[in-house]
Amino acid sequence: MHPSHPLKAALDLVSDTVLGRLDGPLEKARGLPNETFTSQAFFELEQQTLFSRCWSFAGIASELPEAGDVQPVEVAGQPLLLIRGADRQIRVFHNVCPHRGARLVHAPENLAKGLTCGYHAWSYELDGRLRGRPHYHGPGRHDTSADDDACTICLFPVRSHVWHDWIFVNLDSKAPSFESYLGQVPALFDGYDLSALRLESHITTEFACNWKLGFENACDYYHVFKIHPDLNRIMTQEVRGSFEIAGRHMLTAAARGEEYEGHGVTLESNTPALPALPVAKQMLVAAVFPNMLVQAYPTYGQFDLFEPVAVNRCIFHQWLYYIGDAAVDEAYRASRDEVREGCLKMNAEDEDSCRNMHEGRRGAYDGGRFAPYWDKGTIHFHKMVAHAVRGDGPFAPAM
Repeated sequence: MHPSHPLKAALDLVSDTVLGRLDGPLEKARGLPNETFTSQAFFELEQQTLFSRCWSFAGIASELPEAGDVQPVEVAGQPLLLIRGADRQIRVFHNVCPHRGARLVHAPENLAKGLTCGYHAWSYELDGRLRGRPHYHGPGRHDTSADDDACTICLFPVRSHVWHDWIFVNLDSKAPSFESYLGQVPALFDGYDLSALRLESHITTEFACNWKLGFENACDYYHVFKIHPDLNRIMTQEVRGSFEIAGRHMLTAAARGEEYEGHGVTLESNTPALPALPVAKQMLVAAVFPNMLVQAYPTYGQFDLFEPVAVNRCIFHQWLYYIGDAAVDEAYRASRDEVREGCLKMNAEDEDSCRNMHEGRRGAYDGGRFAPYWDKGTIHFHKMVAHAVRGDGPFAPAM
């Protein structure tokens, strides 16, 4: 890369000097430079490096319930295909025909028997193997996958893993195993049956800020007393604790206050709850790097994602889950609506704060001043961003 290349200049924004500013006593540390939030070049660099080196979210497994269900998605700017095969396994491929590079699928498909390219009609099995190439040897002279050279042709696979209802991909194929990458995260949910949760709804909220600022805000309980007055009144001091560092990620677990039933709302008493849930594990939140949160409460669960859309814009996705039939039973509609309304209310309260933080990332701001009790998660997140972009530390290629 030429020294004057824009992405080279963007990489300099996470130099050794910047890493040094992130270390040391928290009250003396400085966060990432303004340009890491406002630079188009750094945004593009993150797409090429950070999100490719991590295990990144790609889709919802339950949205592909039947064999032959196909969903085109985009991760880090790369078009991908999520496919549930005839063997019921979910596989992920690059959404491109190996012949001439045409995009294969433009819209979700259900019960497909295979995939056919719209350019020259090369066709593929659901497991990615080549099925046939019409007129390959000339008009009327077709080719099938039985031919020797065709056996080496297939869709380009993407390394993937399904954890509960969530599909993850590692685009550069160099990350450690998914289990190793998650580290202590699954242990947080010991005793909480995530498999009992069933998807109920999907909320999207657009934030006028860089994705990192949205994620930081979601992991910041310090602002609750100022921005979320209703939530502040019912959260216990234990709930309003700070995140603890767990490898690349951050975790918190707490008991609820008497009135606290989850994400800032009080659910009706008839909502099914998981039996015998330990008191100390009635609010569980895992902030999974780079941009995801898994939240679990006695009566529902939540998967959140801050999707980068532009350097100054992100989409906050919230998938809400309930226990078994409570996800669809009309008897619990009021409870589900209450949770949804609570999420939307807090999102509206956060929108101004996130926009204001983005607008403040210029001029005199020099990376921030940090509160040691509250901000250790923020500075940890900044370190992980820097290391992931650089490809070192916890994000060095697995041997």
